[in-house]
Amino acid sequence: MRFNYAPLLVTGALAVGSIICSIACSSPTSESNSPVNPAITNFEVNQTVKSLTKNYLCEGEDAVFADSLKIYSSVQLFVEWPNELGGKEIKALQDSLIKSISPDSTIKSIDAALTASADQPEGIDTYKMSPVDSIPQSGPSMVYSKMTSASVLSFNTDYIVYKISNYIYSGGAHGITESHYINYDLNSGSAINFENAFIPNFENKLLDAIKSSLMEQYSVSTIDALQERGIFTDQLFVTHNIYLDGYDVVFHYNPYDIGPYALGSIDVRVPYYTIQELLTPNVKQLLSKVSI
Repeated sequence: MRFNYAPLLVTGALAVGSIICSIACSSPTSESNSPVNPAITNFEVNQTVKSLTKNYLCEGEDAVFADSLKIYSSVQLFVEWPNELGGKEIKALQDSLIKSISPDSTIKSIDAALTASADQPEGIDTYKMSPVDSIPQSGPSMVYSKMTSASVLSFNTDYIVYKISNYIYSGGAHGITESHYINYDLNSGSAINFENAFIPNFENKLLDAIKSSLMEQYSVSTIDALQERGIFTDQLFVTHNIYLDGYDVVFHYNPYDIGPYALGSIDVRVPYYTIQELLTPNVKQLLSKVSI
């Protein structure tokens, strides 16, 4: 039996591709005042897709599984790297992406961050690691995995959201995936996080809104019925792991946060207009604007 996680995002050695595109935007108009030919505006996007895969053979006296199987470790990294977004200032966004790949504060480039992360495979604290070109596909083996991806989740001309996903498998029945998000205000050139998205002293009202949205999401009308669906209602909390999407603030819960592993990650979508009195003016404006 082969204990190998099948990668979905990245294959091969270091690969770089470029994507350049334009967004054609026009504001909604009514029949009475709409121009015959609405103006088209262009928002230039220049992006490089970077990926890196590095494989290792685990060595040492204990580097066997089930008494005989060799242990390998694979690192796979994938980043949608922004070079230019409509001429906006994106240095803070790039810095956040670098930090999401490698927390080493001395690293200043995305390529260095990828290389540093690839040099830290799962199991390095236990085994000596010897790089190998590939992991043998024939015969049984145990394969540890570390996968990190940073990709655009949603985007308009006012803000962009990156999803950072980290998958770890180090033995056992299954691996675990955890995600967090980078929300970036393209107009101010700064990140939007939980602390600057909401006004102070709002936790109780926000928790009520999350409960209400969860019940609607699971098509139930009571907290008890929500618990029957598998939600840990006695440990519901206001997560600070949020992202913006359209007109919604989405509260992301990783596996085990508020439910068993079988439920996976849970995204609770709360329309901005139901909590607009709790939002800071900047975030309220971003979510209420009509933009493409």
